[in-house]
Amino acid sequence: MHTDGTQFKKLGDTLRNGLFLTLLAMALLLSWTAMSPCLKNGFINWDETEYITRNPKIKTLTSESLKAMFSTTDLGMYSPLSTLSCALDYHFFGLNPGAYHATSLLLHLANTALTMFLALLLLDSVWAAFFVGLLFGVHPAHVESVVWAAERKDVLYAFFYLAALAAYALRLRGARTYFLSLALFACALLSKPMAVTLPLALVLIDYLGPDGVPRRRWRDKIPFFILAGLSTAVLMGPPGANAAAAVHKGNRLVTPLYNLGFYIYTLLWPFDLSAMYVSVPGGKVVYYGLAAAMPAAIAILWRYFRRDKQIVFGAAFFTVMLLPVLQFFPFGPVISADRYTYLSSIGVFMIAAVCARRLGPALQRRGKLIAAACAIAAVMTLTVAARVRCAVWHDGVSLWNDTLLKQPRAVPAMINLCGAYIQANRDAEAAACLSQAISIYPQNDDNYYNLGFLSVRRGEFKKAEEYFKHTLLISPCHAPALNNLGNICLLKGEKEKAAAYYAASAACDSSYYAAHINLGKLALADNDAAKALPFYEKALKADPSDEATRTLLKTLRRN
Repeated sequence: MHTDGTQFKKLGDTLRNGLFLTLLAMALLLSWTAMSPCLKNGFINWDETEYITRNPKIKTLTSESLKAMFSTTDLGMYSPLSTLSCALDYHFFGLNPGAYHATSLLLHLANTALTMFLALLLLDSVWAAFFVGLLFGVHPAHVESVVWAAERKDVLYAFFYLAALAAYALRLRGARTYFLSLALFACALLSKPMAVTLPLALVLIDYLGPDGVPRRRWRDKIPFFILAGLSTAVLMGPPGANAAAAVHKGNRLVTPLYNLGFYIYTLLWPFDLSAMYVSVPGGKVVYYGLAAAMPAAIAILWRYFRRDKQIVFGAAFFTVMLLPVLQFFPFGPVISADRYTYLSSIGVFMIAAVCARRLGPALQRRGKLIAAACAIAAVMTLTVAARVRCAVWHDGVSLWNDTLLKQPRAVPAMINLCGAYIQANRDAEAAACLSQAISIYPQNDDNYYNLGFLSVRRGEFKKAEEYFKHTLLISPCHAPALNNLGNICLLKGEKEKAAAYYAASAACDSSYYAAHINLGKLALADNDAAKALPFYEKALKADPSDEATRTLLKTLRRN
């Protein structure tokens, strides 16, 4: 990568060149082919309830909702721009899952284009840039980031992150894009806190240049490091930190080394992917084997390639992107996740592109033909594998069955599978699933609640009452269980007990819509409009899209 004005002019000529545009179109077409099956997918019962379907913050676009987006978190993650993007989807398309998937897919295509452009800036080769962008666009490990609607934050933060890197790289070629890069970094942080690694990535871009990292460039990074520090200190709080201890079997050195090896393996062999990795595929042998292989790989890199800036850049970029999620400090219920390869993979793809470009001239004509045929076959294989993986994410039943096939000890997957059967109205399978889940995980409250829900659906209210009460023995403040017990009491004519259950449900979860609605109905049944009014106000706050409640409130206020 060069840093003078003539190279900036040369870049403009390259971008206007028909070859670059043709290859970019080809990369985008193949990326669309790989990921477009997601447009037929529905929502998954995994965070999408909290992020989308029952998230009151996305149901309206008002000053109040915007204030809520930027002042609160979703499942412990501060990502207001991601929430805003979902609010825009809801504003125009309601809860049509295809619209949310289309937005994520378009962001992925934009990220593919940005990846190809960034690779061109860093490697000064149209074909190498095409190689990197194409692999990024079609790789099956990226399916999770694209097709999981709740993971909108991944593709959105990546868009701003890649744009910030490209803007900074353009500045080194003479463009006045420093403040643009800084603004894009701020947007990346507001999309997902994992963007904190960007200042280190900028240092790597400096390193790749002919002047290395001069002192004046360190001064340029101060605002970036300040933003990253503020985000780390204030905003970053991954959910489920306490749960991680159960799956964090190794120590704080072995697990990060294992994860480095695991993500490299995933990129090289993306054919046994899982939505969850609560345990190490292959057990302790693989865990310690991959962890031991990483120091050896680093030693080989240092011994033979430490003066090769492009190889070192690729390896360092891969590692830097993963720093927040290598599990130096355990978090979340999983040890690894496919989505963490989304940006980190670019480093590995760049190394592959550099090696291919250097080996190409040494091959004879026959060797080049064989290499080209192998490359085409590999891209087609990855594209088909990505389409197959998209189909796995079609609904909760297919996803969680696939997950349990690969991770039999994944407790959340078993529980979610039972819930997915219920959502799909497959009651017999749901009952069998819940029976198995309770025998394995007897202290999980959702299993008993779901059995109660099934019993209500069948009209077996006495059984349902027993299951809901058992739910409360495990989790005394389970708002849905309390609300359903209120419903059963109301059916039996016990209005006072029903009101007590509804009040307890609302007290446990002030945003639980059904409890406020039921309290309002009870008050109206007693002809007490003044008492009903605050309950309906709270219900509308919990679900601002409920026009029936909004209309009722207007009537109550007039009277």
